[in-house]
Amino acid sequence: MRTVRTDAPAALIPPDERADNLAFVITGAAVLLSTLLVDVFSSVALAGYFGLGPLILAAACPTLITAGVGAVTVLLGIVSGLWDDRFGTGQHIAAIVLIAIQAIIAVMICVFREQQRSKLQRVQAVAEVAQRALLPAVPGRLDGAGFAARYLSAAREASVGGDLYEVVPTAHGIRVIIGDVRGKGLPAVRLASVVLGAFREAAVTWLDPEQVAAACARAVAREAGPEDFVTALVLDIHPDGRLGMCSAGHHPPRLVSPQGATRTLMLRSPSPPLGLADQFTVTNAFWEVGDRLLLFTDGLIEARDAGGRFFDLDEHLDLLLGGDQEEALDRLTTALDAHAGGALHDDLALLLAERHPAPAQPGAPVSPAADSPAASTPAARATAD
Repeated sequence: MRTVRTDAPAALIPPDERADNLAFVITGAAVLLSTLLVDVFSSVALAGYFGLGPLILAAACPTLITAGVGAVTVLLGIVSGLWDDRFGTGQHIAAIVLIAIQAIIAVMICVFREQQRSKLQRVQAVAEVAQRALLPAVPGRLDGAGFAARYLSAAREASVGGDLYEVVPTAHGIRVIIGDVRGKGLPAVRLASVVLGAFREAAVTWLDPEQVAAACARAVAREAGPEDFVTALVLDIHPDGRLGMCSAGHHPPRLVSPQGATRTLMLRSPSPPLGLADQFTVTNAFWEVGDRLLLFTDGLIEARDAGGRFFDLDEHLDLLLGGDQEEALDRLTTALDAHAGGALHDDLALLLAERHPAPAQPGAPVSPAADSPAASTPAARATAD
């Protein structure tokens, strides 16, 4: 799986690709050395094969190094006529010409490969800028809640896809969306941008979360093809600890308490995905100060190991305990990477929210919902519907 980086261009070469490059270097050097030894210490004339070394190195080495090795092989081809007693003969000249042609082709391969790498790096840079425009960094803290997010791309060459999330502050609390567009590639990116644009406008326009979800559904219906849809979860976070959730065919979030208790916030009457429905039902719940809420797309629970076993999220929720939210997501993604062997088959978005104490306002009464014993009862924390 690939994460976005914008530092040195070398960072765009993943470890597995560097290992492949090293294998080409070792193979090319071995071929050149073995043909040279056979040509020197046996009666078999292999000078014409010296150029195979640069050809293999061209798959991994920079142009200058490949050209230098190619020049060395031409020189070795010329000198080889001294120890095989063919110097100046037609066979010797033909071997030198063959080596020179192989060296020139190797340099041409290097030039083409580096041009293609440069183009790929530019495309990756544009994709990363596009992702940051599509999915800007979530705020670290808003009105008594903290947030951290991750986007992991299944494609090593890409950093943007059809998964989406957003956090928007409003006059009544915080509105959050997480979603997953059916399909991949640019059509999925375009539809994700439609959903996010509709959500950002509706989040500050409508009072109820079901109205926000309906606005997003209408936007998808206008722009999507007949087989396109978006699964999504719209979440309202109120300062007093109340949660309001609307599911459009999306996975329910997981709640983790500071004591390690975990549970799934089951959604009442989840609706079909955006684009297939425009009526939504709200599920109410409650969370305590210190609770962490994980929202995710199906790339998390559908990741498979070498034996085809899915990633068991509920067995790994304890990784969200302790440290800050960024560290918690790092631990979870590390465990996912180990389970999948570094090979995700679907993009993945994660959003981790944590309830913080509400900012104190001078003269404001204490909220009974947040501090009274009744707020800690199972009935208060369960679904209010």
